[in-house]
Amino acid sequence: MSNRSPRQDGITKYWKPGEDDRSALLRYLRLDDGRRASRGHVDGFLRGLWRMLSSRRRTKFVGFGVFEWKPYRRRLPTGKTVETWRLAFKPSRYARKYGGGAR
Repeated sequence: MSNRSPRQDGITKYWKPGEDDRSALLRYLRLDDGRRASRGHVDGFLRGLWRMLSSRRRTKFVGFGVFEWKPYRRRLPTGKTVETWRLAFKPSRYARKYGGGAR
């Protein structure tokens, strides 16, 4: 199987509001003291999440869901078989009904 963490060097473009879903995440993110989060907080959160997800095969957040790397095997139109990994997410069964907590 191929590498689960692709090379990201050479990506130097910084995100702009409205460009991707980081702007939506910025609107929802609040700090513990009630202040709004900054762009640096969003980038730090996503960086930490990616480090967690790329370091192990299964990452579980109780009440939210499970991220898991699974093998992905497909055949191209040329007939060549491609093997790689995909990141699958399974939401918690309690997330919608109880807002995250199992009761």
